[in-house]
Amino acid sequence: MGNQALSTGFSIGGLLVFGTTTSLIAKIAYELEGEGLDGHQKFFRKPWAMATIMFLGMSFCLPFAYIEEMQARRKQRSTADLERDAAAAPLLGDADLELDAGKAGKMREILMLSIPTIFDLVATVLMNIGLLNVTASVYQMMRGAEMLFAALFTCVFLNRMLNKSHYLGILCCVVGICLVGLSSVLSGEGSATQKIAPSEMLIGMGLIIGSQAVQAAQVTFEDYFMSDLNIAPLKIVGYEGVFGFIFMAAFMLPLVQRLPGTDGDGLHEDSFDTWHMITHSRALPIVLLIDMFALLSYNFAGMCVTGSLGAVFRTVLETMRTLFVWLTDLLLWYTPLGFSTLGESWNRYSWLQALG
Repeated sequence: MGNQALSTGFSIGGLLVFGTTTSLIAKIAYELEGEGLDGHQKFFRKPWAMATIMFLGMSFCLPFAYIEEMQARRKQRSTADLERDAAAAPLLGDADLELDAGKAGKMREILMLSIPTIFDLVATVLMNIGLLNVTASVYQMMRGAEMLFAALFTCVFLNRMLNKSHYLGILCCVVGICLVGLSSVLSGEGSATQKIAPSEMLIGMGLIIGSQAVQAAQVTFEDYFMSDLNIAPLKIVGYEGVFGFIFMAAFMLPLVQRLPGTDGDGLHEDSFDTWHMITHSRALPIVLLIDMFALLSYNFAGMCVTGSLGAVFRTVLETMRTLFVWLTDLLLWYTPLGFSTLGESWNRYSWLQALG
């Protein structure tokens, strides 16, 4: 009993710590400088590369999912199972057919995961481009807009009804998002190292809110079409990571390489320049590896919390990430931990953000 409580405690702590880390590291990477192909130092404003790295980090969940599955199967085996298998020897031909049918069904289920992966890919890219122009705390708070779109889509497409408390919650969410956005524009702080114009902040917040509409559509799709899939959640995360990484590496990165625009603005992105910056910097590879490890640990801890305490508890716990991200950002700004270049300051408009 004591070991289980300790394990649950570590899972809760891991979810908060690594969940906070993933949001902060994404912004920290944008604040770091490296040598570009032209030999000049510049900021690592590479949202498409960051999205690819995120999917790569998610894909590492897959080995752990299969290890977990193997351990579960070993626990289920017993002497009675072996005896039953021996007694059923004359029916092995039928058993093989059932096994083949089961494998085919599993493969179809796995391929189905490529559809929500496309939603996730679009949402992730929009979020990463939006993060270029806002602070990590504003980014995290704006992600609360997913609830609004999820409620709208479930009413329109799934014919579900909302009660008065739901509408009150949605109203509070709208007011909170507006206050957070207003505080960000008034303070003029979208980055600790770069000057961000108010119009760029508004575009960034708009992209993040748009990304939450896409994620809400993903959740609605999964609820309607995939609720009966018999796949472990950790395996779903892993396969979405694999499919997402393949889509990004094989199609999206070559595409944005050829698009017009300036590297770092979110549309055009030079992957050769990205690789050069990573391989010619000490800090960037470390930060990106931490990001992948944090993504893996966050998803693993999340599955443990869901398994031990349920999805509702995890959802409530996830909302605390917003507070932790903001507190850590303030800590980085006012302590040597931020190296005088990371985090965000407390200003006269921060009270609006706190209220939001």
